[in-house]
Amino acid sequence: MLISFFRYLQGYVRIRLSGYSPERFLNLCKAHHIEIWDLQSSGVNYEMNLSIRDFRKLKPLRRKAKAHVLVTERHGLPFFLHKYRHRKMFPVGILLCITFLYVMSLYIWNIHIEGNYSRTTDVILDYLESENIVHGMKKSQVDCKQIQAMIRIEFPDIIWVSAEIRGTRLLIRVKENMDSTDIHEEKEEESPRDIVAAREGIITSILVRSGVAQVQVGDEVEKGTPLVSGRIELMNDSGEVSGYQYTASDADVYARTSYVYYDEFVLSHEVKHPTGKKRFGVYMNLGNKTIAFNPKPNYNAYSVLNTEYPVKITENFYLPLTFGTTQYEEYEIYTESYSKEEAKALAEASLNEFLEKLVQKGVQIVENNVKIEVGRNACTSYGTISALEEISSYTSTEVMEEPLPPEEDTETK
Repeated sequence: MLISFFRYLQGYVRIRLSGYSPERFLNLCKAHHIEIWDLQSSGVNYEMNLSIRDFRKLKPLRRKAKAHVLVTERHGLPFFLHKYRHRKMFPVGILLCITFLYVMSLYIWNIHIEGNYSRTTDVILDYLESENIVHGMKKSQVDCKQIQAMIRIEFPDIIWVSAEIRGTRLLIRVKENMDSTDIHEEKEEESPRDIVAAREGIITSILVRSGVAQVQVGDEVEKGTPLVSGRIELMNDSGEVSGYQYTASDADVYARTSYVYYDEFVLSHEVKHPTGKKRFGVYMNLGNKTIAFNPKPNYNAYSVLNTEYPVKITENFYLPLTFGTTQYEEYEIYTESYSKEEAKALAEASLNEFLEKLVQKGVQIVENNVKIEVGRNACTSYGTISALEEISSYTSTEVMEEPLPPEEDTETK
């Protein structure tokens, strides 16, 4: 591949060799170190390629071997430039294009961040922008070590940062301390807290690991009802409260709950039917500017689909240039009605989606009493859903004042 490229730059010709003794001519070429490639025999003649420089050395060899040489093809940059020598703007355009690509390669056109989970890419990019690290800045102004230090200082949960320049891309890799959130949660769990009911239901089981249970199995609770208290009363020998001890309540409290479900939609609905008529437009984004050639069609109703193609030279060499196409497709709107089977299928799909969301939250469905009725104009789904779920919700424990110690009886002497 590389040899072919250099041959194209130097220029080469393909010749047809004929005469009394072509074999002698080939031997003379070898003796004079003339490079020949792609040698082929066509009957009594031979065809081959050789460079322009070696072609100019053939005149004495032809005479000596009594051979006849005919140029059949010309290839390479010298012939291309000679062909367009009268079109001065063409080579100027090539030179300007090369200059443009070189100038664009001096800037950062893509900032890519990898390894971030709790910190979104937009948050990190906004911080870098506040520090004048932006798309379009010169690569010579980028200090990778300084960027690494700034990110570690601004985001303490990021424990490792790597910044490097690849082509026109600034690649930033980070590693977050995923244990920091767990430590924060553990500290919160150490503070005194109560467990209250997150929703109403009937207690089916309760397992207390710390704290004092306030309800029993079979009790009916409302939302906010205390289930486990984090305040433990300390009793003295007289059976009176002498103080309090506080702890972070921990328990598994399950209850039988009920959800009311209701959904309704009309049977008549609008449907878009494409007519098959389409029109296309193109646009170009150059930096923050957009140049569009999108003549809007005179359709009454149409959909718009944009497809963009960012321009890049290599994997990491992105240019601030994006081409795009716009498709306009005409459609007509008709009013149709769902059949009874279609309406039931849509209602069941909505119900199943609602049940799936409950299951994803850890809710166990016990009984489904939802009915679907299809009327003349609407489809209605209504009923209740019985479930079994964990209803614990946490709240801070109210700290009580310590009771005063009982006064001792003293005798006056």
